[in-house]
Amino acid sequence: MGLLDKVESNETKAPKKAAAKAAKAVPVAAKPAKPKKEKKPKVKKARPASLSSEFEIAPKLSRVISWWVNFIANFSVLIAGLVMSALTGGSSGGLETTILFLVAIVVLFFNAIFLPIYTGRNLGQYTSSTRYIRGDGSKPLFLHSLFVNNIGLLSLIGFIMVFVQAGQISGGGTAPIVMTSIGSVLMILWIVNWQFSRNSELDQGLFDLMFGAYLVRYVPEEKATSGFRARLESMSQFGEKYAKRVEERAKVREEKASEKTDAEESSEETTED
Repeated sequence: MGLLDKVESNETKAPKKAAAKAAKAVPVAAKPAKPKKEKKPKVKKARPASLSSEFEIAPKLSRVISWWVNFIANFSVLIAGLVMSALTGGSSGGLETTILFLVAIVVLFFNAIFLPIYTGRNLGQYTSSTRYIRGDGSKPLFLHSLFVNNIGLLSLIGFIMVFVQAGQISGGGTAPIVMTSIGSVLMILWIVNWQFSRNSELDQGLFDLMFGAYLVRYVPEEKATSGFRARLESMSQFGEKYAKRVEERAKVREEKASEKTDAEESSEETTED
């Protein structure tokens, strides 16, 4: 009986299924690592052959500082007078408005005409430690300073002339035609000067090219200055402090940007692994 029971039990057992073969792993191509962003090297501006080696072309930041200082000095009081006149309608505050306009004219004459002729520089150039020179180091003709410092004002006057006189051309007369033509020339002159400076590697405008002038960093003279000239040159401290703050902020932004790119690259590498 024991043998028969073993035979029956063996027959009733179901046959074991064959073990499934493991699927072969398909190799996955690794994603190529993103190349690091290379910093664009700063291209040094070509140095003109006619410029002496002892002078350095003024950087863009110095030009910006000079422009803003001149704009504030030349037009801030004038804009304040125009705003006051517009708010009061010209009916009240006549004395105060007149005083503002007189002060604006005096400041404009001082910065745009007197200083360039007397010292060869304006308030913006004193603040930004820059000046205009010729290739041999000499000062350009005083007409250069007058044109460069007043091209913005002349274009504004031209715009006002066109705005006021253009509508009177239909009424007849030669005066509106002449005034509109002069105003148009002054406006076009500003555009041409801006296009020249925009397309020049040394940011030379039309009048810079005509007089062979370059805007360079100002190196104080060895002989000590005193009085009025010394006070003007002391304005360079404000420009230097501002330029230093701008450079520090730019450096911090570059460091943060590089840290961010490094963090992104490291996170991509961990996800790929």
